[in-house]
Amino acid sequence: MKNFLLSFLLTSTFLTVAWGQLNTRETFEAANAAYAAGDYERAIDGYESILAQNMHFESEYNIGNAHYKMEHWGPAILHYERAALMSPSNSDVKANLTLANSRIKDRIESLPSNGILNVWERITAPGRFQLWSRIMLLTWTLGFSLLAWRIWVLGIENRRLLGSGAVFFILIGFAAMVLTRSVFLRIESSKSAIVMAMESAVRNEPESNAMTLFMLHEGTKVKVIDRTSTHWKIQLSNGNIGWIAAEDLTEI
Repeated sequence: MKNFLLSFLLTSTFLTVAWGQLNTRETFEAANAAYAAGDYERAIDGYESILAQNMHFESEYNIGNAHYKMEHWGPAILHYERAALMSPSNSDVKANLTLANSRIKDRIESLPSNGILNVWERITAPGRFQLWSRIMLLTWTLGFSLLAWRIWVLGIENRRLLGSGAVFFILIGFAAMVLTRSVFLRIESSKSAIVMAMESAVRNEPESNAMTLFMLHEGTKVKVIDRTSTHWKIQLSNGNIGWIAAEDLTEI
C-alpha cells in the first residue's frame, strides 16, 4: 500500500510538472505568434501570464521587446533589466537595453569606477548565482568522493594522488561558496528599480509636500537604499540621493 501511494504521488508530481511545462510552452508560442502579427498587447498579456507563474528568461526578453515596439520605455527597460539579471552576458539583452536607454529623457553620468571593482561586479553579478552554487556543489561532491575513495585504495602514491585531488576540489568548492555568498548578499543589499511614471519629483524628505531636489522621468534606473510605506529613498549612479513616491517605481 505504501509503495502504491509513493508511486501515485511521484506520478502525480511528474504529470503536474509536465503539464505546467506544456502549458507554458503553448502560452509562450501563442504570445510569440501575437508578437509576430504585431498584436503587442496580446503578446504582453501572454508573457505576463507566464511570468506570474515562474521565472522565464525568454518571456522577460520578449515582453521587453513588445513594450519597446509600443514605445513604453519604462516597462521595456524594466524587463530588459530583469532579463539581464538572468543572463548577464547575453549580447542581445545588452544591445536592446542600450537602445531603450537611449530613448529616455534623463542623462545621468556615473561616478568613475575602479577597474578591479568592475571585474568583481561582473564575477558577482546576480545572474551568476546558479553558476557558482552549481560549481560549489559539484566540486565538493568530487572532493569528498575522492576522500572516501582514498580510504579504500592501496598504495601510498595512489592515496597521495587522491588526497591531493580531494584538497584541490574542496578548495575550489570553498572559493565557489564565497562567490555564491557574495552574489547572494549583493542581491539582498542592492535593490534597484525603474521609474515608471512619466515624471516624478525627488524630494529631500519622505513627504509629498517636502522640497523638490530634482525631477526624474520614465525609464531611469535607481538604487533603492531605504523605504517607508509611501516613499523610497533612492540613489542615482552619479551619487545624488532623495525620496521618491513608491507608486512611481517598480523594483527590478
